[in-house]
Amino acid sequence: MPATTGFLSRCEILIYFGVYIVYIVIGLYKIYELRDRILDAAQFQFSEGWSLFPFTQRRRDDSNDELENFGDFIAKFWPYYVLHVIVSGFLHSRWPKFLCYGYAGVCALALGLHLHWSSLAVFVTLVASYYLIEQIFKVRKRHVWLLSVAWIMWINVLKNSNWWYESVGYAEYVLVIVTLSWSLLRGCSYALERIAAKETKADQSSYELKHYLGYAMYFPCLAYGPIISYPRFAARQDQDSAKAQDWTKLAVAVLRSGFWWLLMQCALHYFYIYYMARDAKMVAMMDSVFWQHSAGYFMGQFFFLYYVVTYGLGIAFAVHDGISAPSRPRCIGRIHFYSDMWKYFDEGLYEFLFKHIYCELCGKQSSPAAKICATALTFAFVFVWHGCYTYVLIWSVLNFFCLAAEKVYRALISMPRYSDWTLRHLGPVGSQRLHAVLATQLFIPAAFSNVYFIGGQEIGDFLMRGAYLSGVGNYLALCFCSYCFFQCSELLVITRTKTNTKSN
Repeated sequence: MPATTGFLSRCEILIYFGVYIVYIVIGLYKIYELRDRILDAAQFQFSEGWSLFPFTQRRRDDSNDELENFGDFIAKFWPYYVLHVIVSGFLHSRWPKFLCYGYAGVCALALGLHLHWSSLAVFVTLVASYYLIEQIFKVRKRHVWLLSVAWIMWINVLKNSNWWYESVGYAEYVLVIVTLSWSLLRGCSYALERIAAKETKADQSSYELKHYLGYAMYFPCLAYGPIISYPRFAARQDQDSAKAQDWTKLAVAVLRSGFWWLLMQCALHYFYIYYMARDAKMVAMMDSVFWQHSAGYFMGQFFFLYYVVTYGLGIAFAVHDGISAPSRPRCIGRIHFYSDMWKYFDEGLYEFLFKHIYCELCGKQSSPAAKICATALTFAFVFVWHGCYTYVLIWSVLNFFCLAAEKVYRALISMPRYSDWTLRHLGPVGSQRLHAVLATQLFIPAAFSNVYFIGGQEIGDFLMRGAYLSGVGNYLALCFCSYCFFQCSELLVITRTKTNTKSN
């Protein structure tokens, strides 16, 4: 009898990983082959490449605005990261009761020296409103949500204000819009948690003004995240002082983010994946529809790396300050259920949505209809918070249906009659394979739905048509590769679970 890992034989597992590795390697090479054709066909000229590439004189793909804006932000604001560490370390050891004022002071200095007065006015008003509405008025949670809706509407007004855009310039326009969006979630988290603490008559000492200012104006996570819930921030006061100020770990974590940023920049001299995400005609240059799917995969991987860099930087400083920050994003190559994408890609946002929206609308004992409605309202908030764009709407709707279908799938395989039937007729191995085949049909649209969010409606429509309207042979080939990806990811989850169980 062949040796097995779980239910599957080692030979079968090797086939799955072989298909996975071969597909992504060939797909990456085909994207690499297009580099010169993309340069010739691009609607604008890419920026000059680094001098580290003198023999090839490659140009760098600079078409991802978010990545370029992040680089400009670091170039301008890096001294304030250093100042934050100095102030935090000094106050932590001498006057810890002033630590939150130190956090807010660094942020106020950074924004005060670099932002237009109108940007400062909106930011200060937003931050103050969430503290004052709960402090002065006897409000309930629904009032906090009404305030949040009002701020989301105002942020959308700012996005379309030509006067403000011309006054502040593109760089500040983007920075402020993103900062206001994150600050809205932070203010909402503080106000809702304080209301909940009052309702349960819990200790109110961690909800003072200084704590809120330190939380709302925590510079390392201010503009590029991740969102850290207020309970996580408040719990930092219980951290051990020596453990919180581990300078070696901070340096290693910052260097890790720097390494991934450097790797991305180097890769963008040879793989013009960001421009491919903007122009479907570039993806259409690939040999066949089958290999075009790999472009969608690498759009997701570069998207993941961007958040590894940005979130990783914020998490590094938060952990150094003794804050229990969310985990870094999990690689999309290890995610095979879309519910896990929400749980492990942006853990902070998931925690906020789950606790303050989904759980407020339903519980474990709620009916399936109530849970579906709660999920729909959660994604409605996701849609308006990210911006009321058509491609965001498509992405949100696809997310909702994929998660709803996943709930149906999980309910099906957990039914005793179904489980008994599959085990009796197919055995453990056949049953596991059947589950993977069924789940693959959920995995494919869920994976392609991300392309809408990453690249927009044009590229999303193009790849979705390629998946479902390019013939039976193409779809079967896509299903087989996706099935192999699913099995590899499932095996990694099982292995990780066993490792964690043994270590505990």
